[in-house]
Amino acid sequence: MALLQRVSYSEVPWGWLALTALLTAMGVSFVISACYDPGAAYGLGDEARKQLTWWAVSVVACLVTMHVPFALWRGLAVPLFLAGLCLVLFMTVAAGTSVVPVIKGQANWLVLGPLRLQPVEFIKLATLLACARLVTHPDFQPARLLHLIAALSLAAIPSLLHARSDLGSALTFPPMIFGMLLAMGMRLSHFIIIAVTCVVLAVGSLTLLTMDAKEGSSVRAIQETLLPRTGPKSYQYKRIMAWLNPDDYALTEGYQTARSVRSIGSGQLVGKGYLDGDQNRLGWLPEKHTDLIFAVVGEEVGFLGSVLVLALLLAFAWVGLHTAAMCRDPCGRALIVGYVCLIVGQSAINLAVATGMMPVTGITLPFFSYGGSSLLACHLGLGICLSAALAPRRESTRMG
Repeated sequence: MALLQRVSYSEVPWGWLALTALLTAMGVSFVISACYDPGAAYGLGDEARKQLTWWAVSVVACLVTMHVPFALWRGLAVPLFLAGLCLVLFMTVAAGTSVVPVIKGQANWLVLGPLRLQPVEFIKLATLLACARLVTHPDFQPARLLHLIAALSLAAIPSLLHARSDLGSALTFPPMIFGMLLAMGMRLSHFIIIAVTCVVLAVGSLTLLTMDAKEGSSVRAIQETLLPRTGPKSYQYKRIMAWLNPDDYALTEGYQTARSVRSIGSGQLVGKGYLDGDQNRLGWLPEKHTDLIFAVVGEEVGFLGSVLVLALLLAFAWVGLHTAAMCRDPCGRALIVGYVCLIVGQSAINLAVATGMMPVTGITLPFFSYGGSSLLACHLGLGICLSAALAPRRESTRMG
């Protein structure tokens, strides 16, 4: 099999590529604003220059990935997934070393000399490929509950492995597998049963983990195991408590969310103008170029600009789903749907955090937030989806 395929450019979904370029250009412009350095050439701070470099690398990676035959990606699904799990285990064992340093209580970074990557961003893509391969297997029946549980379990493995160290990233796995299964023909009754079960478990777990329990009791032991209240891992508990009781934590763990909400609200209808947000300029907004980039958007371009960003994200999803519908390869269709749901789900979580509707999770806004790993993974995922969209018809009993 050739490593590169001949592409018919008339079949390329240029609208999807154009929306991606527009979203990324807007994201980079707000990273420039968040990191504006009046003493640097063109005001480009160090982070802004790095983001521009990563954008160029990501575009090249997307185009190269698009030219790789989708049959090759499909064949690599299981090896990439297993490699991803091995990488997670390695990072767990090596946490606290120079290769996997602990930053802000989390060991989520892989440091290779001058290069610093967040592996979970690429593990999401490996999981996406593996799930798409599974749900389009000829023996997979989406109407059977046991088959659904098998697919959910596959996505749950990396999600649970990340839950303790990176809860935000763990929450991005369910949307992609649920979206994929719904597109495959999952029964609505099964979806409702699983969704209600997940909600009940989430509410029950939150209640159990945040309730007052006596020292030495079995409940307290469970709490300290799953959600420690003291020590380096206590930040997750404090974030949840700050979300439940914002006034009590307004100057500590709740400060980040409070400033984000204030920044968004201060932009009012049309914003204060690009580079003119005082919450941004005066340094009152923490994590403004990463997790809370949407707060910079809200402050500088206001409600109308924020709605435009949301509209572009929805348009990205709509064109992506249309591309999935036109895809000739069943596995490719499942993959594209899962990718769209991953981007939409992660965006929804990030926006919910920025507006105070969820506890701080520490995940990025796709195509917008500063971070080479996130930007590169988003473009690699898009490249694989484009490879699938250009793939020839493949016989299957699923999705088509």
